[in-house]
This record gives sequence, C-alpha cells and structure tokens, in this order.
Amino acid sequence: MRVCFLFAAIIFSSFQSDNKIFWKEKAILTWDDFKGKPDASSPYKALTESVINIEIKTKGMEAFLTIHNYFDKNQSWTKTKTDANLLNHEQMHFNIAEIWTRKLREKLKGKTFEIKTFQTELNSMHSEIHRESKAMQAEYDKETEHSVNTVNQQKWNKKITSELQKLSAFSTADISCKLSK
Repeated sequence: MRVCFLFAAIIFSSFQSDNKIFWKEKAILTWDDFKGKPDASSPYKALTESVINIEIKTKGMEAFLTIHNYFDKNQSWTKTKTDANLLNHEQMHFNIAEIWTRKLREKLKGKTFEIKTFQTELNSMHSEIHRESKAMQAEYDKETEHSVNTVNQQKWNKKITSELQKLSAFSTADISCKLSK
C-alpha cells in the first residue's frame, strides 16, 4: 500500500523489457504483475514501483524527448492477491505517477533551453516533479488510509481520473524543446 518512486536517470537510449508495463489508458494492473519479493518487515500489504524515464535525442538546435511512466513488475510486490480494493488503490498510485509524467511533459513542451544549461535545468525540473509527486502520493495514502477508507478512496479515484483528463493534451510521450546558444 506504499508507493515507491524511482525517477530514472535521464538516459539517451530506448529500452523495453518484460518487467515493465508502460502506462496506457487501458493498462490495468493485475496481481500477477506484482513479481517482486514482499518485504516481510513492511507494515504495508503492497508496493507499487513506478519509474519516469526520459530519453533524449538532439538534432541541430532541437531536443526530442520521450517521457514514459512505467510500472516495474520486479520491484513491485504484494502480500495478498485477493483484495480488489487494494489492487485498485495500487492502480491509482500508478495513475498518479502518470499525472506527474504529464505535468513534466507540460513543463517541457515547446520550452527553449540554452545548450550550456539544458541538462541542469532538465534535472531541476525533474527533481521538482519528483518532490511534488511524492507529496501527492503521501497525501493519497494518508487520506485513503492505504485503501481502507473506501469513501475517500472513491473521492481520490474521481480526482485522479479528472486530473488525467485535464492533462490529456500531454498524454503523448514525445515532445520537443528548442536549444539556443
């Protein structure tokens, strides 16, 4: 019931493997997706590990970024495979990660960076998104009591769905930025 975020280091090549589920509108998690070894000492019943991955390619004075949010099957775990409310709760953690992935795309789309400060500014924006997403994830867990408070869970489900809809213009992984000298 706790979410752990790893914001991947910015990398320059594309990768895909069987242990990742890239966020898509219809990508619904199942308990079989949680392949990691449960932490026996954890008071939580499940953990969702999401990663925001940024790939960068440049051509001339333009940077092309592909920003994905994915669920890491090998790092995500559960102690139960029968609690549908808990599975929905974990899905919403994955969806919250997508909200912040879209917010990062929104911040970056069409932005112009000086070449010499591009990496520093990109890292700074990434760190800010990480802090804000962690705060939202913590608020979500607190208010839903890690899926136990079903009334608040339903409120959050609606809030998360609404936020994803508001950010639908940033659902495409590929964006571009201008570079200047």
